[in-house]
Amino acid sequence: MWHSDRVPKRVDHDQRKREIAEALYRIASAQSLQAVTLRAVAAEAGISMNLVQYYFQTKEEMLRFAWRRMVELSGERAADGVGHALRTGDERAVVRAYLSGVLPSDERSRMLCAVQIAYFAVDVTRGRQDPDEEALLPHLVRALAEQLRKAQAGDRVPADVDPGLEADALAAMAAGLVTGILVDAYTAEQAMAIVDYRLDRLFSAA
Repeated sequence: MWHSDRVPKRVDHDQRKREIAEALYRIASAQSLQAVTLRAVAAEAGISMNLVQYYFQTKEEMLRFAWRRMVELSGERAADGVGHALRTGDERAVVRAYLSGVLPSDERSRMLCAVQIAYFAVDVTRGRQDPDEEALLPHLVRALAEQLRKAQAGDRVPADVDPGLEADALAAMAAGLVTGILVDAYTAEQAMAIVDYRLDRLFSAA
């Protein structure tokens, strides 16, 4: 008789690729992106080198998938807070939620932020971002600028504020705060106090 426990398990290929990406993140956050190799990721993931190569034939292909997955995870991390803020109709709350979603607040988000910086370090050395890697910052800037324009229409932000430039400034501030948190120059609470200080002046000036 054929027993059901002998039936091969169906492999979730997407899940397997995400597990490989997670192993890559652990290496990159603890060491650097230069330390990432197919062999090192296989060892970290506890699978064979051949299995990693089944999904990713080259390191570059694996790195690009891991970055796309990073973009997805970044969006998911901010989604709950932004969604709640959007339901309030309060543009300041939405801007705050976007900025809060960027900042690391626990070990998981610290690791992901460290990996983002590892990717940026490679881009700095190269002098440009890989064209196959979707940039995170423009998404944040566009979202912030949209909320600032809405706030201006409701007289909650001064009319002489340039929404695009202000969004760029807020995004740059958030990027700096991420680094500050990772090197323990700021706690997450101190970083959010800086965000609130800036937003209080931006939104109360009207």
